[in-house]
Amino acid sequence: MERKERIQALRNVGRRRGVIQIVPPRHSMRRSHLRKAELENHELVTRPLASPTGPGGAAGWANVAGSQIAVPEVTNIYLGDFWGDQAFVEEFSKAILENGYLDPLKELGYGTGPGRYLGKIDGPALSAGSSFADSDAQATVQSLLDQGAITANENSLFVLILPDGVTASLGTDQSCQAFCGYHDSFNWNGLDVAYAVLPSALCQGCGGEIGDFTAVYAHELAEAATDKIPGQGWVAGDGEENGDLEAWILFGWGPASDPQRYTVQGYYTAERGNTVGAWRDS
Repeated sequence: MERKERIQALRNVGRRRGVIQIVPPRHSMRRSHLRKAELENHELVTRPLASPTGPGGAAGWANVAGSQIAVPEVTNIYLGDFWGDQAFVEEFSKAILENGYLDPLKELGYGTGPGRYLGKIDGPALSAGSSFADSDAQATVQSLLDQGAITANENSLFVLILPDGVTASLGTDQSCQAFCGYHDSFNWNGLDVAYAVLPSALCQGCGGEIGDFTAVYAHELAEAATDKIPGQGWVAGDGEENGDLEAWILFGWGPASDPQRYTVQGYYTAERGNTVGAWRDS
């Protein structure tokens, strides 16, 4: 299937028709991926911000209605035992919010930028073999808000992290087969509350490694920050968000002493193409 046809199919997923808000499976986008065994020869090592679109390459790129998260405040919500190194993911979550990854979005005037990581909580545990629909995701966040377990403001982003063996679903589409994560928002007491759903990346369709999970996390963070209500912030003319335009182009990111510490993907800006902020101490 040609990429244009794949994108058209992806636009039919989710509640907002015409807006891509998912991370597609790796094999549906590009054949070349950055893996540990390829680090020495992969062009992204020498040209880490090489973009498939290039500066100005996303036709119709515009801010539709000003829906951004100005200073993202992120809480991870674990819905069961995490399948990998949770401490590593927690360190990553803080770093990607506070150590420069989002800096260019502020510098270039995208209405958002670096924020704060507020930490993790344990939500209701899901059983292996169960399915987790988008309605379940919204109900979970709303219930935690109603209970006072979490609080929300206009800058909040709640990242729901699913245990291995739980399948996220968007209509008839299932995680690992049709997507590897998504973000959206819903209205709660007059406030638009942003959230993302991240299934386990252990399945082959989503890469199978912890670095694939952190890359999906980065993808959804950059998109939610610039397009809080999908389709109402920064999107291309065909509905693609900034993470979609650079999906599954992975590279290392970290401090000078350990530049490959985390695996991330970049995000599109019209000025620079594939973009990511350099590491800085928070």
